[in-house]
Amino acid sequence: HPVIDRSCKPDISAAQNSSNAPNGLRWVKIPAQLPSKFLEKASDNTRRNLETCGILAGSLQRNVFHITHVIIPKQTATSDSCTTLNEEDLFDIQDQHSLMTLGWIHTHPSQTSFLSSVDLHTHCSYQMMLDEAVAIVCAPRYSQTGVYSLTRPNGMKQIGQCRQSGFHPHPKEPPLFEESQHAIVDTALAPTFVDLR
Repeated sequence: HPVIDRSCKPDISAAQNSSNAPNGLRWVKIPAQLPSKFLEKASDNTRRNLETCGILAGSLQRNVFHITHVIIPKQTATSDSCTTLNEEDLFDIQDQHSLMTLGWIHTHPSQTSFLSSVDLHTHCSYQMMLDEAVAIVCAPRYSQTGVYSLTRPNGMKQIGQCRQSGFHPHPKEPPLFEESQHAIVDTALAPTFVDLR
């Protein structure tokens, strides 16, 4: 197992009392169990080398976003892509539970954890709606989970202006995405899963 230096992790108690996350953003709390529980839900697809995606939803409390729900919509998938279907069902669930969209999560069943060119475009839409939106990528083959955001201003500008679709190259420097500095893991928060598949 990799050694994790927890001294670098943000202090959750400080986050609860402060809106001063890095880059002028608000903190986003992610339940510690969320990635492993999502991988359980995705296991059938993962065995068949198919991606699985879900929507991260929750609420804003005392200027801190709390991811409380993962909504797994009906979807089609390949080994390197995932497309949601019947998105109106997502909105109904969010409406019923007064949930905000806080980002998305998906698997890379046979690749490492990163944002592909398609992922960059997908996440740009989320981050345009909410600066703090995060993209969680679970790569079970490599035991990796990453929490990412597009860089500001470069990533948001480059991807926002790119008109290509499908997989295509983007310049790697300066970086277009980074690990989300405003995301913190919360062991007290338990995720609720709504599987619409």
